[in-house]
Amino acid sequence: MKSYFSTNRVLAWTFAGVAAAAVFFACKKEVTTDTAPNNQSDNNTIAAVQHEAVVSAMYGDLFETVSTVAISQGTAIPGARQAQPSGNLAEAAPCPFAELLDATGDTWPKRVKIDFGTSCLDNYGNYRSGVLNVTFNGPLFSGTSSVVVEPSNYKVNGKTVKGNLTISNATYTKTTGIRYTLEVANGEVSLADTIIVKYATKRTVTQTAGFDVNAPVRNPIDDVFSVEGTASLSYNQGGPAGETANFTTVTPLIKKWACEHISKGKLKVELNKITGVIEYTDTNITCSGTATITVGDKSKEIKL
Repeated sequence: MKSYFSTNRVLAWTFAGVAAAAVFFACKKEVTTDTAPNNQSDNNTIAAVQHEAVVSAMYGDLFETVSTVAISQGTAIPGARQAQPSGNLAEAAPCPFAELLDATGDTWPKRVKIDFGTSCLDNYGNYRSGVLNVTFNGPLFSGTSSVVVEPSNYKVNGKTVKGNLTISNATYTKTTGIRYTLEVANGEVSLADTIIVKYATKRTVTQTAGFDVNAPVRNPIDDVFSVEGTASLSYNQGGPAGETANFTTVTPLIKKWACEHISKGKLKVELNKITGVIEYTDTNITCSGTATITVGDKSKEIKL
């Protein structure tokens, strides 16, 4: 079955709109004999936070794309075919183009090709291109199956995204909503000509509000999600060589469908014995898009 559909970001977990900068703060620590190395380590940690924010959003977006395709292609709910959902996800759009390659009855696995062409604009102003090859080993929301997403020349705003993303243990009920695990293995993103990062993550995503009583992601405007897990980021090119930044959820990250960015929660980052905390400070979840980054005695509020 072939179809076109429009895409919104359901889980752009981290602040993808942060502009990268090598030095974030003007303030300094107490003067010691190793001030310069410490400042450089701090700045490396801050840069890793920014890079993780961009990369995490790129991979996080793929669940929304896959769930939209699953509904339109009949691979979402066991034993049921579903029409396109209502709302923004049902709006006619010239891209991306989805094709179910294995349409033989209730047999699995099924493969779907999602083609963004050379330039496909999403609702948040990002341009995607290339192909996502998706393998459904069973219905997405069966609770026991897995879905594997393999990018092929896939790019977001010209940045190449590689690696395998696996969605597993996805469930949906009328009273508890959506829950799933997302894992990225061998991730690699070319953030710039001189910066290529390696990335891995495993996170559990749980819907906390806006449960749809008929089917998942049909009327998502009031949906809210909680995200917990870990991630790691290192550099194939650019950045501190041989060092890995590790990220851990301190308090769950709250993502509202209607907002582009995370609204609340904390992440801890550790890099080369430097520890930092990213706190999302939009406590009223009003979509203002603010966060505070603290590394050592350096702290700054930013607009996402």
